[in-house]
Amino acid sequence: MSRVILLCADHPLPLYAAQTRRVYFHRGVRYEEEGFSVQPHVYYRPAVDNLELSMKPHRYELDLRATEQDAALLRDYLRQSCIPGEQVELWNLWVSDIRVRAFRLTGPLADLDADALVQMEEREQTCITLTI
Repeated sequence: MSRVILLCADHPLPLYAAQTRRVYFHRGVRYEEEGFSVQPHVYYRPAVDNLELSMKPHRYELDLRATEQDAALLRDYLRQSCIPGEQVELWNLWVSDIRVRAFRLTGPLADLDADALVQMEEREQTCITLTI
């Protein structure tokens, strides 16, 4: 199984290149990687389509981690790219041959934080519908 995080909207959204780098430590080793970004949905697109989940039509891959920094960057991006009252979907998907019913959550954009992102990662197919 492989994981992909998608942002889905009713209209096209601008792409967003990583402006920061993430630094983290695991077992005493320092790692550095690209930070939050919004890119076209290319990677695993056929596998996501095969899941046959009901999603908004404009889909983007996110480089997103369950950190306060990434949650803040996503909130800022959505505030700049969407209008108040609009809804977008944030999907955490594990693509494989196994079909799992999607777990759905809803809430205001202001409530999106690292804890919400951790909760999103706890299940195989999760959608958070965010109201801007």
